Amino acid sequence: MQKVFEDEFMNLQSQLVSLCLELVGERVDNIYIYLSIEKQSKMFNVFFRVGEEIKTLNQMNLDNALVMQFLKIGTSDIEEIKQLCSEYDMPTPTEMKMYYEVKTGRYNMDCKYESVCSGKTGINAGEVFIKWILESKNGDAN
Repeated sequence: MQKVFEDEFMNLQSQLVSLCLELVGERVDNIYIYLSIEKQSKMFNVFFRVGEEIKTLNQMNLDNALVMQFLKIGTSDIEEIKQLCSEYDMPTPTEMKMYYEVKTGRYNMDCKYESVCSGKTGINAGEVFIKWILESKNGDAN
């Protein structure tokens, strides 16, 4: 049963990477995918490395309707992750940070299971996401 869960969990991660590749193709070098999956905080967002620059979705010159559809699909994938974890009685991550290197296919993910965005921490998902962007610009993350 553990192997089946891990396979399905990996399929959902691959689905998110594929979604990003559908949006931007191979014109980016790295894809950074952020998910917040907490009781009061559900968020999906991405940013990219293009050459030496870190670019957010709004800096990629994409059609706004396409970006909104992309964000809606990614956010619905959060529900799929929650359902999968519940179905297999596995803990649901509270935060997922995924990194994908387009040219090599190198993939890395960092999951947290403790509260990251809550009244206790005083931090919201948007702040965590922006901090990750800044760390990546400074070369501190992947």
